[in-house]
Amino acid sequence: MTPTLPATGFVIRIALRWRRQLLVAMLALLYLVLLLGPANPVARTLFVVHLGLFMLWQPFVRTDQRIELPILAMMFALVAVVAVGLNGWLLLVWIAMLAGVVGGKVFLFESRWSKLFYLLALLWLIAALLLLTMPVAVPQIINTESQVIVIGRLVAPAVLGMMMLLPPEREVDSQPEVVDFVYSVVLVLLLAVLALGSVAIMMLAGHRYVEALLETLLAIGAALLILGWVWNPHMGMAGVGTVFSRYLMSVGMPVEQWLHALADLAQRQDDPDEFVAEAARDMVHRLPWVTGVEWQADAASGSCGAIQGTRSEFTFAPLVVRIYTRYPLSPSLTWHFSLLAQLLAEFRADKLRARQLKRLTYVEAIHETGARLTHDVKNLLQTLRTLCTAAQDEQADEGVSPAFATLLRRQLPAITERLGQTLEKLQAPRLESDERVLLRRWWDDLRSHYHLSGIEFAVEGEFADTVQVPAALFNLAVENLIANALDKRAASPWLIIRVTLRVASDGISVDVCDDGKPLGAVLTRELFHGPVHSETGMGIGLYQAARLLEPAGLAVSLVANEPGEVCFRLAPIRD
Repeated sequence: MTPTLPATGFVIRIALRWRRQLLVAMLALLYLVLLLGPANPVARTLFVVHLGLFMLWQPFVRTDQRIELPILAMMFALVAVVAVGLNGWLLLVWIAMLAGVVGGKVFLFESRWSKLFYLLALLWLIAALLLLTMPVAVPQIINTESQVIVIGRLVAPAVLGMMMLLPPEREVDSQPEVVDFVYSVVLVLLLAVLALGSVAIMMLAGHRYVEALLETLLAIGAALLILGWVWNPHMGMAGVGTVFSRYLMSVGMPVEQWLHALADLAQRQDDPDEFVAEAARDMVHRLPWVTGVEWQADAASGSCGAIQGTRSEFTFAPLVVRIYTRYPLSPSLTWHFSLLAQLLAEFRADKLRARQLKRLTYVEAIHETGARLTHDVKNLLQTLRTLCTAAQDEQADEGVSPAFATLLRRQLPAITERLGQTLEKLQAPRLESDERVLLRRWWDDLRSHYHLSGIEFAVEGEFADTVQVPAALFNLAVENLIANALDKRAASPWLIIRVTLRVASDGISVDVCDDGKPLGAVLTRELFHGPVHSETGMGIGLYQAARLLEPAGLAVSLVANEPGEVCFRLAPIRD
């Protein structure tokens, strides 16, 4: 077991309760180090104590964490090296880094007093860097007896006193603090540019330190102003910020090109498994660092490329994608590849849903065809029953009467033709709605088909020799209505059924009426809009007829629903 050094409870309570005081004490010790100079042995001792206070105050690791012995030994060695070799440049780098840590915490506080406290700490560190540390780091250029050091020695204690006078607030609990890494890096870089730029101007232009410092501040301000101007979109330009954000989102990879290729592949490939296989091959060819891809979904699986390197597995059930890369993936790249795998899973799921929908559409077509043909079979059965009834009325000893023979000659070919049409529809489930016949011929065939059914037929208007109607659609609608009326008469033998053909200038309509009882309110409301339940089974045929008639500009409707008069009408749709 690795030996550890537990932090005492007393130290933990001090670190959590007196966090501000720790920071002030740490800055005060750093001030004493700067006053005494890095070469002074006492200053180096104080700097070691300063580092110890920093370890208690630091916001990166919780104070109650156990520190492993190897890490502790490394820290002691580093502190010893820094203490022995302490000089102005080490102090300069240390203060810049400490300013970055404090600056990365300033904008994360919502409390006004906490934010002001850390702003003062940041101001103290910047002042110590420019007014106290720079003269120590480059004494050959900056006069150590100049007024800059005097001002720094007076300002530093004043700022520390203001920090101590601010009202105390509870800042942290047992949760670790957060430091904005980007703010910290930017602040350290700006301080480095400010310090080194001032030294460069003093050496090249021969200016005094204060003048060089002001000139560097002006140059940095102008550079930030220009950067802010080109960062945001304006005057038709996208802006540097858009390009930078785009780079961060793609991490320098041609993800956008791969997404375009994926969308194009989704349009071309319908098979879900083939789609995943081709997308995996395209991923290996287009994306850098990817050496191979393995995938598995349900019973299907596949691979492409070289299965070697670092493996990253992404699961979006039922799809599992294993991506092999030359190098271990960073968190950002892991997020990007996870997004790519999720896109593959979503596209595959869409392909599966499209296949299932296609199958359901096919089943629905078969169902609708069967429902339509059911009525055809019922009509044929009705005709056969009529012929059987007529045959039973014939006297065996007298032979076949001329009327019965005429009926057979007329009905048997019609039955044969209708059976052939039904068989064709079963073999190819579709409705030939574009086949048109003369109106007179369709009407004569309808009357002949129901010649012995006791149905009254009437015509209003004059037939035109050139008028044609879609025979399949008219037969589907009218025969459904007549079949429903005949079913209704089976329960009421006295029922009178009338079929009226109206020929007018605005279109052709067919009425199928009976003198029975009206339909119920619920049945009337749901009729033609879906399958309904009724005593005679009406509803399915009329619903399908209404769906097929609408594209042809026709509609079937209930025009009368009163006791003694129930009428359905097939007519063109009028706006």
